[in-house]
Amino acid sequence: MPNLKERNFLNASWLINLRWVAVIGQVATITGAIAFFQAQIPALWALVVVISLTAFSNVLLAFWFAHDRRIKLEVPTWNVLLGLVMVMDMLSLTALLFATGGPNNPFCLFIFVNISLSALVLNRNWAWGINLLANACFLLITFDHLKVPQLDMGLHPLRSMEATALKHIALLVAFATCSSVIVYFMTRLTAELRAQQLEVRNAQLKQAKSEKIEALGTLAAGTAHELATPLSTIAIVAKDVEQAFELHPPDFPGAQEVIDDVHLIRSQLDRCRTIIDRMSSHAGEAVGETIRQCTLGRLANAALEGLIGRGRVHLDVLPADENETLAVPIDGLSQAIRGLVQNALDADPSDRPVIVSIRRARDHWRWEITDRGPGMSPEVLQRVSEPFFTTKSPGKGMGLGVFLAKNVVRRLGGTVNYRSSNDAGTVNTGTTVTITLPYHDFRK
Repeated sequence: MPNLKERNFLNASWLINLRWVAVIGQVATITGAIAFFQAQIPALWALVVVISLTAFSNVLLAFWFAHDRRIKLEVPTWNVLLGLVMVMDMLSLTALLFATGGPNNPFCLFIFVNISLSALVLNRNWAWGINLLANACFLLITFDHLKVPQLDMGLHPLRSMEATALKHIALLVAFATCSSVIVYFMTRLTAELRAQQLEVRNAQLKQAKSEKIEALGTLAAGTAHELATPLSTIAIVAKDVEQAFELHPPDFPGAQEVIDDVHLIRSQLDRCRTIIDRMSSHAGEAVGETIRQCTLGRLANAALEGLIGRGRVHLDVLPADENETLAVPIDGLSQAIRGLVQNALDADPSDRPVIVSIRRARDHWRWEITDRGPGMSPEVLQRVSEPFFTTKSPGKGMGLGVFLAKNVVRRLGGTVNYRSSNDAGTVNTGTTVTITLPYHDFRK
């Protein structure tokens, strides 16, 4: 579904085509009136000038819009540009009608076509402005116009009459009423249609995200199933090695380090089994986990548990807030936050600390994860939450941590936002991740 800029470009293309149709129709009408009905047009040269100007301006517009894909115009600029084109068309039509009988000319009804187009293409303010201009132009050609004998319907110019006739007043009132009704309903219908299109587009985006999450869930479940067997084999072998060392303690140099490494392998395998069990049960979906009450301190400790480089993480939470109660999926949310903190640790390989600050702000909890790494460029910030997008070297990450974390927090009614000051290409400017979670007062 096109965005505002693409829709304005499409409207401009249609407007250019309609202007060509108008130019051809005006030439054909004037030629036919003179050739077949011997119409006596007093200012034929004026018609030629007006139609030529319209055609010339349309050539310029067509040439410009043909190359405009490379020009980044903002939406307000589009409205001004298209509005000026329609103002020019309204003035051109007024000039043509002035020289061909004014309101006596049946083609004066084409003013309503221009009004309808403006209400369809332009925003509400511009549409009402075109409507006021159209009423002023119709009043002008009613007040004075050049007479064409073959089109005389008895509507003489107001300028040549001693007293204003009722038919003139009725005509002006009817014109103003009809044009206003057209603009009112056209702008209202257009606004409702655009709102409906936006709603459909948002629904499609949500559906696409849900499908991606389901696909990731299937991938996670399959991965957990495939990894279970080799990890079980490694666990059995590591346990056998531990038992062998217990029965026959080695006495070679560095034996104690080998024993410690075997114990580390066993502990890391247990951690891997816990993660796989969690993936199998939830398959990447936080909504599959029961909402439970826990304290803020417990959630923070669970989020920082098992981090590589945990000693560099400085947790900043007020003692009075540690016992505040939250209702969250503890495992899913802590895993999501843990991934964001781990990213902050990986972004800065130095010994500088990563600050995790938790504060209450009105009706929500505000988590800020700040590192002093190289920061992110605007291009990376724009894509950081996309699935499978990562700036890490191959084998270091799949680019799913931020995507999954953002979806977990979003399902809880919160938000995840990235902020970095690496706009000027400087280094060590750092990145701040802000997580907001709704606050629930369980004391009520």
